[in-house]
Amino acid sequence: MRILVISEHYYPDNFRINDITKELFDRGNEVTVLTGLPDYTNSFIPKEYKFFRKRNEVIDGVTIKRVSTIARRKKALFRGLNYISFAVNSCLYRKLNKNVYDVILVYQMSPVTMIFPSLKIKKMKNVKILVYCLDVWPESVKIFGIKEKSFLYKTIAKISRYLYKGCDQIAVSSKPFFKYLHQVNDIPYDKMCYLPQHAEDIYLDMNLQAIDNHCTDFVFTGNIGKAQDIECIIEAVEIIRGTPDFMVHLVGDGSHLESCKQMIKEKHLEDKFVLHGRHPIDQMPEFYRLADACLLTLKCDNFVGMTMPSKLQSYMAAGKPVIGAISGAAQEVIKESDCGLCVDASDAKGLAEMMKAFIQNPNSYKNCGENGRCYFKKNFTKAIFMDHLEELLSNLAKEESHVQR
Repeated sequence: MRILVISEHYYPDNFRINDITKELFDRGNEVTVLTGLPDYTNSFIPKEYKFFRKRNEVIDGVTIKRVSTIARRKKALFRGLNYISFAVNSCLYRKLNKNVYDVILVYQMSPVTMIFPSLKIKKMKNVKILVYCLDVWPESVKIFGIKEKSFLYKTIAKISRYLYKGCDQIAVSSKPFFKYLHQVNDIPYDKMCYLPQHAEDIYLDMNLQAIDNHCTDFVFTGNIGKAQDIECIIEAVEIIRGTPDFMVHLVGDGSHLESCKQMIKEKHLEDKFVLHGRHPIDQMPEFYRLADACLLTLKCDNFVGMTMPSKLQSYMAAGKPVIGAISGAAQEVIKESDCGLCVDASDAKGLAEMMKAFIQNPNSYKNCGENGRCYFKKNFTKAIFMDHLEELLSNLAKEESHVQR
């Protein structure tokens, strides 16, 4: 198949779409990625990508086409300009693009506006669109404090509905998305399917047995933003600060990191936290070896809190017990797989009680890690994900080919 992938975020920013496109190429497909300039990690565009440099690249067999974008920076205004610049410039690019494609894959995180150029290309090249939805709109804009009754929210809601309805099929990464997309964006259930995210298989063949540091080590990995609710972990640690011999390790960074550092300092918990910063995936095994259990938190003050963060799959692949304060799909998986303990989102007291119980009797949870790994092998491996994704793309490409004949 000749596949056009549209994703505003791509290499060198670290997202799973990088791995997905390489695997699609390795399976014999011709893959082109239409993306923006890499600014997600640091919110600024690296020097080597400025002044129209590196607009065309081939990496791991994948052809990459970059359009100019305004850097995200730190404020909501620039975030909005970043979203708009990618959508507009991608639509301009399509007029210069003479290539022929069999199908379009939109890897839809935020913003939903990255779907817009796919609709223009669909109309011009008569090709069908599969959207892989990892973030539901307009719900996601609430994190910026935009209220439902505001004119801006209502405008974004209309745009979101138009974009989703213009696609041929939507694969959702979390089951609660079915209901939301149907009720809010009027998407028929038969136009959607379930495709949970995969995690890296590299942990499956590794000996990730916890290092004995003579204390209990809890590890949280990934983005540290407002939605990740690190405050819940800090409040839980404050409750059990008198419990001896435990540490919490935060591996990652994000927009909320500085405020979390300040909160830790104000509560005088510096002796209970280690902040390791962001690390590439090939260094993550050392942090999983450090972990006796992994922490999973996510706010649930809007529908986005019902999603399943991809770090859960990574925790399960690493064979680590999961201790979560999270609602929705993630809580369902934790309970169904019996891979750990879970209370509702933002329940700091409940999280503290679970952490304390684990510290006092870790052997009671020794089977949780293996339970999670077994569940992962049956549901979340890369091979399972790629087989399903390629089948969805192939079916759409065949439908279009049949229509053209």
